[in-house]
Amino acid sequence: MKSIKIFLIVSIILIAIGVIGLISEGIIFSLSSLVGTFGTGTGYTFGPGNMMGMMRGFNLGQQDNNLKNISFDEVKPSVEKYLIDTGLKNIKIKEIMEFSNNFYIETVEEKTGFGAVELLLDKTSGAIFPEYGPNMMWNQKYGMMHSIIGSNQFENNMKIDEQKAIESANSYLAKISQNEFAVGEMPKFYGYYTIDTVNKNGTTVGMLSVNGFTGQVWYHSWHGTFIEMEEYE
Repeated sequence: MKSIKIFLIVSIILIAIGVIGLISEGIIFSLSSLVGTFGTGTGYTFGPGNMMGMMRGFNLGQQDNNLKNISFDEVKPSVEKYLIDTGLKNIKIKEIMEFSNNFYIETVEEKTGFGAVELLLDKTSGAIFPEYGPNMMWNQKYGMMHSIIGSNQFENNMKIDEQKAIESANSYLAKISQNEFAVGEMPKFYGYYTIDTVNKNGTTVGMLSVNGFTGQVWYHSWHGTFIEMEEYE
């Protein structure tokens, strides 16, 4: 009987360790996002708010279940309201990209110009929420680890510079035979870069992120086909 109790206790501990491991790798957050490699995650609450505050984006009043044809003109004010409702001050929209599955929104800090949060707007529900992957797991200032640790010390002196980030991205793309190339402007977030990818004709295809401390690459597999984009001052 004693041996059975010991066995059960050990089994429970092992299961708990396994679940914690899955959370730390971001698997529980999004199985569909596991394309590419990723390192020790540091990312998910956003700014002065917290994780639950950001997740309230699923229930914002401006959402409409009939937004499949939502336009850029509708996206921007909706996201601006979301930023206000979630307590994200001094952050502005830098870029909106439309894909077949969603709208991707890049935001930056007004004072520093540094990348803040990456958001998605679901085209079928109108829901606005933090993007999966690096935005959750690698963002040192607005991400999950900031929620857990509660530190106000953020590193933006990443070991991997822009040139090395491009090299890591293209090396990864070559290995997975995506026929895509990482080029162009490279927004710098707290702990990582996000880079657009293009095909051999120079047409935008998608995007990926590179960890600024490890050089690890995480391809954004959830967007679908690129349609168009707009940039803002």
